[in-house]
Amino acid sequence: MDVLTAILPLHIALPIIIAISIVFCSLTLLSEDRKIYYAIEVALFGIAAIISFIMLWQNYSGIFLSILQANPFSELIFGSLAFGTMLILLLSVNSRQQKEMRLLMSLVLFGIFMVSFAYSILAIIIGLETVIIATVFMILSNGKKYIEPAMKLFILGAISTGLFVAALALLLPYNPSLSITATLAPGAGKFIIGLSLVLFAAALAIETGAFPFNLWIPDVYYGSPGNITALMAGINKKVAFVAVLEIFVIMFSSYGMYGNSQLISTIFFVLSIFTMFFGNLIALIQKSVKKMLAYSSISQAGYIFIGISAATKMGISGSIFYIIAHMLMIIGAFSIVFWLESNNIRTIEEYGGLKDRNLFAAVTLTILMLSMAGIPPLIGFAGKFILFSSAVYSNDVLLAVIGIINSFISIYYYAKVINQMFQKRLSPKIQIPANIAAVVFICTILVIFIGLYPQILLGPSFLAAAYVI
Repeated sequence: MDVLTAILPLHIALPIIIAISIVFCSLTLLSEDRKIYYAIEVALFGIAAIISFIMLWQNYSGIFLSILQANPFSELIFGSLAFGTMLILLLSVNSRQQKEMRLLMSLVLFGIFMVSFAYSILAIIIGLETVIIATVFMILSNGKKYIEPAMKLFILGAISTGLFVAALALLLPYNPSLSITATLAPGAGKFIIGLSLVLFAAALAIETGAFPFNLWIPDVYYGSPGNITALMAGINKKVAFVAVLEIFVIMFSSYGMYGNSQLISTIFFVLSIFTMFFGNLIALIQKSVKKMLAYSSISQAGYIFIGISAATKMGISGSIFYIIAHMLMIIGAFSIVFWLESNNIRTIEEYGGLKDRNLFAAVTLTILMLSMAGIPPLIGFAGKFILFSSAVYSNDVLLAVIGIINSFISIYYYAKVINQMFQKRLSPKIQIPANIAAVVFICTILVIFIGLYPQILLGPSFLAAAYVI
């Protein structure tokens, strides 16, 4: 390994793999659609994830191209999200537009790379825009009936970009290098920096689905093909959370002389409470499982904000842990929803007797929902325990209590689906495709295994947090 890295440094190997992926997909657009191309693409995504984890294991660090940096935070995040994109690609093997899907997923991987390894705000905005635009085209490639969710996502993405650029313009005179680790010039205006902070918060609240900028999420998630819904909930939102950590925890917290550290904590304290309640309370009245999970994903964003509000190493490590944990839970859950949609099974009532039609789907979806509700000994419980503990240690006991209350609320609507699935009904059996079963199985096994041994992910999360705060 040392000889290999001497010939080709890992921080160079990673973008080369992504470039190969994009070029390969571009070349195969004109050829006959074959499963072997999908297998090669899945392998490339897996190699990218492995390289990133090797970098993490070697504690690799450094700045390259003046806008990117490698450290345990970027390596853990990219490796995890690259693994998630590999699962989405595997989930989409039999999608309608396989050629376009492969290319656009490669662009999503590039966007993840730019945000995860960002050393400059410029890298963050390039990465976020690449992910959004690629996702819009993925939705559109499935047919005319998906124009509405694609346009909603595009318009909200454009609004977010406008706010982001406005915030950047205000900050530029005080941080000409655009580095997320730069210190401000003496005499920087407190009001202008504060206004820039608020605009950044609004822009990224749209991306993460935070209250009150989350009304687009249920419509876009519900109206999009199930595999792309899994991408948006499991990957796109997580990329936005990475940007939140880089902008607010790394960059703005370094401006503590202006009192912005307390302002940041207050902003995310409020966002966390309203986002959790909004998502959970509206999820209670949903009849569609897909919409219920969409509102649930909103509430899950509120839990991640708890760690950011705590503004401690424990809190940030909890947020990183839960970003990865929720990625696994929601990709697995939406994979089953995606498959059941193809069998015209959409509402909670239609999920009735699923155990008799496909026991594997009923059991795995139950495990994934129990994990999202925070039931031990699953990964969701471990993540919430760390987040709530960080709030308590930061003297935000109220926030921890509200988080626990919301977890109990979520149990009710998850239990409705689970109860329906295990009711006795005479229904014909349905077979789950091998690729979807593989994605669900991988997610469920990791949810159980990391839940039983959380230190596997918690150790790297603490190491990553040390580079953030």
